[in-house]
Amino acid sequence: MTAKKTMTGPGGQERNESAVSFAWLADALGAGSAVVLDRWAEARDGMRRSRHRLVPASPGSVSDPWLARGVRGVGTGGVAPSWNPPDRIDEWPDHDVNALVKGVPSTAWRTRHVSLPSGRGEGGCDAADAVTRFQRMEAGDVLREHVRTWLSCAVGPLLRDVMLTPECGQGALSEDAAARLAIPRQIKLPARWAAANEFAERPLDLLYNLETSPDGRLSFLDAADVRAGQGEVWRGYWAWLSADVRFGEMAEALRLAARLMRSRPVVEGLLQTADSDDPQLRMIAPAVARRWLLTLKAMAWLEEAAREPWTHVRPKDLACFAFNAVKPAWRRRVVGISHRSDDAKRALRHLELWSSSRCAIDAGYVPSWETNTGMVWALYGTTPAIVRVRSPGYGESVWCLREAELTRHLVERADFLPERWVLDVEPADLGAFDAAYSAWDRETRGSETVPVVLPEFPPSCRVWTPSPMPVWEAAMLRASAALRVINTMLAGADLTNRFVAEFLLGGVEFPGPAPTAGPGGWRDYRTVFLRFQALCAADPAEPGLRLPQGYAAEQMALDLDMLQRMPDLSTGTADLGDLLVAFEFLRTEWPLVPDDHMGRFLAVDCRGLTRERWARDERLALQRGLLAIRAPVPVWIIQLAGQAVEDWGIPGDHPIFTEHFPGQFSWMLEGSLDRRGAQSLFPASSGLELSADVRHRCREGG
Repeated sequence: MTAKKTMTGPGGQERNESAVSFAWLADALGAGSAVVLDRWAEARDGMRRSRHRLVPASPGSVSDPWLARGVRGVGTGGVAPSWNPPDRIDEWPDHDVNALVKGVPSTAWRTRHVSLPSGRGEGGCDAADAVTRFQRMEAGDVLREHVRTWLSCAVGPLLRDVMLTPECGQGALSEDAAARLAIPRQIKLPARWAAANEFAERPLDLLYNLETSPDGRLSFLDAADVRAGQGEVWRGYWAWLSADVRFGEMAEALRLAARLMRSRPVVEGLLQTADSDDPQLRMIAPAVARRWLLTLKAMAWLEEAAREPWTHVRPKDLACFAFNAVKPAWRRRVVGISHRSDDAKRALRHLELWSSSRCAIDAGYVPSWETNTGMVWALYGTTPAIVRVRSPGYGESVWCLREAELTRHLVERADFLPERWVLDVEPADLGAFDAAYSAWDRETRGSETVPVVLPEFPPSCRVWTPSPMPVWEAAMLRASAALRVINTMLAGADLTNRFVAEFLLGGVEFPGPAPTAGPGGWRDYRTVFLRFQALCAADPAEPGLRLPQGYAAEQMALDLDMLQRMPDLSTGTADLGDLLVAFEFLRTEWPLVPDDHMGRFLAVDCRGLTRERWARDERLALQRGLLAIRAPVPVWIIQLAGQAVEDWGIPGDHPIFTEHFPGQFSWMLEGSLDRRGAQSLFPASSGLELSADVRHRCREGG
């Protein structure tokens, strides 16, 4: 690990804690027998010799936990993963980008790679003080979650908890770290994962997604939720990094995370694991070490970038750019196209670049759990060639201004990739660039004649788009969810039914606090039931919904899980009624939607809507609720150019797909949820007791 120019700055400048931790970790891994580095060399050489031919079963089914995968051509117009590891454990693959740059007609600038120091790292004892400082931070604090996110990205949640634990005995934490590293090997892998495990990819996916509860129990992990190596826990990581913070605050969280990473117990756990008799367990050690080192490289760049003056780029842009460099997603792109959609998208759609698996264009990027901010910067995080299409309107787009400013920073100030280029292409030269890119692409990835499931790119994905819901049906789902939520507090079907009849429908005031902490308290719940009774029940005084006697414990467990997905309503940013509709939809209807292994996403289709209708139309309660609740699947937004849905006050930072011409998202296989069918199934699928009037309404539909 040869030292070049360092990022620690001149005398008097606050030191780059991430750079110090990188040097510390490099020393710790290289000391003594250097067994982890030896295991890396074995894995790297094995990858280069590998003849294993993995055919992806579905979009997102392949991860890149080593951050070392490439692309190979298969069949006619198909792609599959290959291995493309760099020589060193602490570098990203360059994908032969220099050969591409030499052959394209454009103006190109090499970015300014800044290496990290590789001498003896200072401050190895800082970790204990850092643990104490972290423990003083309040739960739910944005910067505290920034710290947890970077630790999780580097070593996974199980080892993150070791880093956050004070040492209480000689060697106890080291043994705990080694035991946690072995946990994934003790879990039976799903059958659908078995084919993709040549280099312990699936145990690594488990390691970077499994969490423990406060009482030490492992979290349940559904293989279907792990998309390109990212389970639902990664949704939280992206959300926290996409929150609004100041540059200085972000840098302070980075420095604390870097100090926590000087964890001798975790290093010793890796050294023990690298000497295991289990060959797959042995491979986990260099993979974790590699991701730890690369994460610190990205953090060191981010820590330094946070000190620079910025005009258009926000802290969350820098954070998501760096985080994208170390997420375990396949496919990693070689070229990212920065362009103003109104000017260039129609021209791009006719080029081979548009459907190439190694080219990143926003219209064809399939996010996993990323936010919209994370999705945009995914196009460039480790992309070794960033192409700016300099159309006349390029500077009129706020995103283009951000992309231009950040790429200028990479060229003039610092970049963590040793081989990256920024290229400017005029719109008139796109055809020539496309031809040169296509020739390079065919030459460098080759092709094999084997069966293939996935096309070049983008792959077809099943995207379910709920249609507007009849007002009566929305009222029924809302009241059903409210009944379940109240029962989580009262814990008894008979008591809950009596409470609704006497207090909420009977008009008697109840003094206690209501669940979900909404500003309207019990008044909001009374409104829910009165509205439902007025629309669906012949007798307003006779409840149209009841919990059945002996409401099963497993049903209440499902209700509690859904309740945990509800946001805090005390801030008034989300509407209780909308959330309850989404609660019941996800609880009752969504589990019945078939999984055809083609992605399984939800999308809210805003095309044709106005901001006023979005806010007021009761038939859109489900759509609003899905964007406010923490759904168990990714939820996207589809809009038309010019709608500016991002200004509609929608909570969160959901991925937004903007349609500029018909058929732009042909890879989205839209599945329409049949409202009539859902209505007829509700009496049985809900598990609730419905009055004769409500059952009749469900049977007749409308």
